[in-house]
Amino acid sequence: MDLGTLIGIGAAFLLIAISILLGGSPAVFINVPSILIVVGGGLASALGAFPLKDFIRGLTAASKAFTWKPPDFADVLNTIGEIATKVRREGILSLESEIEVYYQKDPFLGDIIRMLVDGIEISEIRATAEGALAQLDEKLSTEVAVWEKLGELFPAYGMIGTLIGLIQMLRNLHDPSALGPGMAVALITTLYGAVLANAFAIPIANKLKKIKDTELLVKMVYIEAMEKIQRGENPNVIKQEVAVMLGIKVGEEG
Repeated sequence: MDLGTLIGIGAAFLLIAISILLGGSPAVFINVPSILIVVGGGLASALGAFPLKDFIRGLTAASKAFTWKPPDFADVLNTIGEIATKVRREGILSLESEIEVYYQKDPFLGDIIRMLVDGIEISEIRATAEGALAQLDEKLSTEVAVWEKLGELFPAYGMIGTLIGLIQMLRNLHDPSALGPGMAVALITTLYGAVLANAFAIPIANKLKKIKDTELLVKMVYIEAMEKIQRGENPNVIKQEVAVMLGIKVGEEG
């Protein structure tokens, strides 16, 4: 688990809660109509912007922001180096005995090696792998887009709630006792929208984008590396090139 997102979002809400408690009664910050406007309205509009299946998958993807374990780039580099050395010494078919190990590391890598062992042309392997990569890119991009949309919609519905509260307040100018509650609704909806967007939706979207970029990078590295291995390039050269793609130095892999 990557604790950064959990700590960051938790700390943001905790600091807001502490500020509210230090300022007085927290009950004044609870308003059901405002919650319905901001949360309900934001979710409803986001649902209208995506197919139902994509919307549900995007919402549930939020859990990945808290549970995702970043891939170990050093392990990726070592794995590629071991495969390259084994192929150089024993040939492509020597990989078949360890195919399950590669599937456990990454099913995408396992599929590529399976195709190599089966003797499929590297151009066809690359086309198939890039097609799978494009599908993964579309899926992960949709998850990001759902939360980016929520990050836009929550403040927008906060403003809608503010306008509703102001209209209600202006209609009751003859009743001074109604001005306070009307203004409270107006301001609280803005607060809800800002908090949900900046303390939750936007951080989730940014984390999902990081996950997407990292996952696609690793799989692209596998494609490039396996093509070089199939061509019989020097294992040390392959490791150097892969290390550059991953942004690490050879020797840092331990």
